[in-house]
Amino acid sequence: MADISHFIREYQNFQSTFRKTSFDSDNSQYLCNDESQSVLNFDKVLAEKYPDSNVRPKSFDALYVYENIIFCIEFKNQKPSQINNQDICEKLTAGKAELDTLLQSLNIQSNNYNFAYCVAYKKCIEPRDRYKCGIDKGKILFGLKQYKNEGLVKEIFTQDVDFFTKEFKKQFQKELTC
Repeated sequence: MADISHFIREYQNFQSTFRKTSFDSDNSQYLCNDESQSVLNFDKVLAEKYPDSNVRPKSFDALYVYENIIFCIEFKNQKPSQINNQDICEKLTAGKAELDTLLQSLNIQSNNYNFAYCVAYKKCIEPRDRYKCGIDKGKILFGLKQYKNEGLVKEIFTQDVDFFTKEFKKQFQKELTC
């Protein structure tokens, strides 16, 4: 059996940074500015596998691998109230299915790894947004809780980008500047 390092080597041409994978092309804005940590641009992996965007499955933006934890990360430069739940759920389910297929093709057992799905969204700034975000703090948003309960992923984090940087440090003991 191969391990995750084989996957990383196989897709080394898709190495990127949090800054690049958090880019919002609609608003020409980065949600995270960190360039110190290497991630895998999973959107680009699937863009190569499925050149026709009409048949390309939805997916998360980036993968960060640390020991036996695979962090599947989706950046949304929107307030939580503006994020489409169905879209976020499809990015998880379709992206995870594609990731499992890619791992299997390299003879890597996905059940040897803990998967976490993180949706990092725009920081709540306006008073009415901060109140709503405060109420939802710690909750799994966007209808994603069922996927944790079903065992598709071990952990789900749906918080603003500031929380993401704190959780990153907690999980991986590495600084992230978003």
